[in-house]
Amino acid sequence: MNPGSGAAPGAVLLEVDGLHSFYGKSHILHGVSLVIGRGEVVGLLGRNGVGKSTTLKAIMGLVQPSEGQIAFEAQPIIGLPAHRRARLGIGYVPEERRIFRFLTVTENLRTGLDRHGVSKQRKKALLEKIYEFFPVLVERRNQAGGTLSGGEQQMLAIARAMMLEPKIILLDEPTEGLMPRMVGQIREIISVLQAENVAVLLVEQNVPLTLEAASRIYLLEKGMVRHHATVAELRADHSIIQQYMGV
Repeated sequence: MNPGSGAAPGAVLLEVDGLHSFYGKSHILHGVSLVIGRGEVVGLLGRNGVGKSTTLKAIMGLVQPSEGQIAFEAQPIIGLPAHRRARLGIGYVPEERRIFRFLTVTENLRTGLDRHGVSKQRKKALLEKIYEFFPVLVERRNQAGGTLSGGEQQMLAIARAMMLEPKIILLDEPTEGLMPRMVGQIREIISVLQAENVAVLLVEQNVPLTLEAASRIYLLEKGMVRHHATVAELRADHSIIQQYMGV
């Protein structure tokens, strides 16, 4: 496939077209385009510093692009603040996780419930559902977030995003610094999200995990999408991954 946005199977949920972004005078994104379908897991791969995290931040509204368009459910969202995008159904789990370290696990989760239009019954049902998906958080529910292990904090960050009932979650390096056992659990969480018809845009240095979890991959280099392919195509020609990832 060509390095363009590509075609996602099924209905298009998120479309990014020609994003350019700067940090000061540094030109970070050079016309990034991509498409994600409903319930689809898509990987965004590339070496460090090529603009992967900036792409996620631009989609979430934390970085304002100088040029380009972002459409969510066919509606333009450029100019909307991050909290408005979250209400539309865009969840974001940053690389730093950013849980509330002095709040308990349950209190962290409840921050995702305090929004207009959610009944007490719905809040209770959502909390029970999250605890079903993340049994370790049940055991830690009265524990301060800052005392959790790295893997548990990552689970809490993802669970908190899920409390918003998003249609897509932007996952930035979810396995960074985790033990192999916890990496496997992150993979299971991605499967849970897909089963719930939640799309995932996954930024990850763990290439095997990404190839296992995603259906399509975008490869970034110097702030540009250099290659876009299905996982099956990349498995058939591993030299492409080697070229852009050095693995």
